[in-house]
Amino acid sequence: MELSTDILRREHHRMERRLERFEGELGNPQGKGLVALARTFAEIQAHLASHVRKEEEVFYPALAPMLTATDMEIGKLLDAHADIRETSAAFQDLLDRAQAAEVPDISVRADLSSIGWELWNLIHHHITEEENGLLAFADRQLDSSTQAQLALRMQTEG
Repeated sequence: MELSTDILRREHHRMERRLERFEGELGNPQGKGLVALARTFAEIQAHLASHVRKEEEVFYPALAPMLTATDMEIGKLLDAHADIRETSAAFQDLLDRAQAAEVPDISVRADLSSIGWELWNLIHHHITEEENGLLAFADRQLDSSTQAQLALRMQTEG
């Protein structure tokens, strides 16, 4: 029986592997390096879209009633999702500019690296916060049957 927290942790692990590639590719955002960076970023975006949907539509709503009114855990995680979306959009804009140029301007390459690292940090921080906070809480509070039901919903709805 698969648990909802196991699904999310496994997806976090997959994201970490993509971020390792992304990290290396940020150092050379031109030519073949730019092509590799764009490919990895597209993988990150696809993974984030699916993962965030599971969290926002299934996992967070299931846990929200269990949290106290003073607990801002889900609010902080949703804010992190918004920050990741915003930074991803800024990175995509820069990536589009770089790809449109025959040779990307040095300022565009520098901005790609800077915004790319900001995105990398946001995602890493979010994973850490979620694993140490909400996922640990869910493991303590949800029985295996509830976790399995959420996992099934994540697989069918998310």
